[in-house]
Formats: sequence, structure tokens, C-alpha cells
Amino acid sequence: MSFFQWLREGVRQAVVLGLADAVDDVGTRTNSEELGPALAQSLRDRLAVGKEPRVIEQGVGASRRRLGRSLDATREGFRKAV
Repeated sequence: MSFFQWLREGVRQAVVLGLADAVDDVGTRTNSEELGPALAQSLRDRLAVGKEPRVIEQGVGASRRRLGRSLDATREGFRKAV
């Protein structure tokens, strides 16, 4: 099996399983019932987002960790080397 066949088969399985999950979640409908409202409610339930944004705050006394060296530290290192 080539890479592209493997990838195609994986995508096909994901789509089929997703469709099966959707049918389980929404349920089957008769011809007179509309699918739209049930599907919309299902998507709202799955994608529900909290009303208040979540902000990660640092604790009291915690300082922000620097990643890498600042421009001043780089210049000092260069001056010491010269």
C-alpha cells in the first residue's frame, strides 16, 4: 500500500466514522421532519464556548520568564569578547 492509498483510506474511514457519530447524535428523521434544527442544536452543544474569556494570569510575585537573551545582554557579551 502506497502512502497516498494509506492516506486516502484513513480519510475515508474518518469521514465514515464522523457520519456515523453525526447520525447517532442527531438521530434519523422521517421525510416530514427537518434535519436543520436538530443538526444546528447538536453543533451548538458540541461547540459551546464559555461566555467569559479565559485569561491565564500569573501568580503574585511570579516574574515573566525570558526566552533567550535580550539585546542589551547580547551587546554586553559582544563588548566583553572584543
